[in-house]
Amino acid sequence: MSTPYERLMAEAIPTRPAPPPTPNQPPPREPGPWTTEEQDAHWAELCTEVGTPHAKRPHLRLITDTDTNAA
Repeated sequence: MSTPYERLMAEAIPTRPAPPPTPNQPPPREPGPWTTEEQDAHWAELCTEVGTPHAKRPHLRLITDTDTNAA
């Protein structure tokens, strides 16, 4: 005769079923760089939402370790 512990250990452990197979889909694309027109349109939408519809879009510049004008 087996003990309750032995019967418990002999039970099958339930496992999650395998996920269903996915159809062949191409991998997601990385978004490409925005065009200047897309950037301007997006900036205009943002400015309108925050209540400053005619704010100028900031222009970013690359700062290198040899740039003496860096803030």
